[in-house]
Amino acid sequence: MKEFKTIDEQIQLLRERGLVIDDTERAKAYLLTQNYYNIINGYANYFPRNGDQYTASTNFDEIANLYVFEREIKQAIFQAIIDMETHLKAVFAYRFAESYPNTPYAYLNVDCYDKEKTRSVISTISKLSKTIAKHKKYNDNSIAHYVKQYKNIPIWVLANYLDFGDLRYMLTSSTTKVQNAVAKDMTTFIRVHIPSVTTFSPEIMISFIENINDVRNICAHNNRLIGFICRRDSKYWKPLHEKYKIDASSDRRTVFSVLITLQCFLSISEYGTLHNKIRKETRHLANRLKTISANQILTKLGFPAGWHETTEKIKY
Repeated sequence: MKEFKTIDEQIQLLRERGLVIDDTERAKAYLLTQNYYNIINGYANYFPRNGDQYTASTNFDEIANLYVFEREIKQAIFQAIIDMETHLKAVFAYRFAESYPNTPYAYLNVDCYDKEKTRSVISTISKLSKTIAKHKKYNDNSIAHYVKQYKNIPIWVLANYLDFGDLRYMLTSSTTKVQNAVAKDMTTFIRVHIPSVTTFSPEIMISFIENINDVRNICAHNNRLIGFICRRDSKYWKPLHEKYKIDASSDRRTVFSVLITLQCFLSISEYGTLHNKIRKETRHLANRLKTISANQILTKLGFPAGWHETTEKIKY
């Protein structure tokens, strides 16, 4: 078993490994409240080391500042994805209901989805049924209210109880007609960022959503974002990727690649808030690092080198 170490022993071990600690009491308080494993094991590898030994007089504060940087941008990204999720749920619920106005519980009817995706549809319907069953047992929610009053739960009510994965699977399994309608509605957001766009295909939209879902899970579960790579390469879309000098052969699984796709689902103020927050936090980090540069961290997130210095603040 891994041997337990007191906070004092942890501090001693870090000093023996060459980590500079200027304020012992502050470092001890930090390790106690933030967890040694999360701080040291999580971020030490980004600093110059030879095995367990720090080789460049790295300061404990540098590691702590990197941890804070990632925490802050994860919170900003998560909020942006929540905003995106709100828009997508509303639009999808409207377009799905519009397609099946006279079919009660259409979202539980396999015939209201793509006939080529029966297996995933059945799985999605099963999960939706469990969500309804779980909430209708209680009287303090809208699902129970609609069951009692109307014997039916409209999709725009159920949408509030869907997680991002449920929403993604429903959209992916929907008919081409529904997907096209949703993708067309998203161009309202896209044209604010890329005025020349005229069409946005469901295939591109769903590809972007899949990778946004991956990053959302990282942020929601407070896992490591630096160095994260999505499971699949998102599709190349010239109107967006050309703007950032990303070509069809580039890797589009990075955090940066995912972030720029959020422009397809967010207003100028929502995306600007995210963009400006990351820019601000990266500039702060650059001033607090000595043994590594902010560019080394940006690179691991997929950002272009010097992004925080050359990109402009978004005004809205």
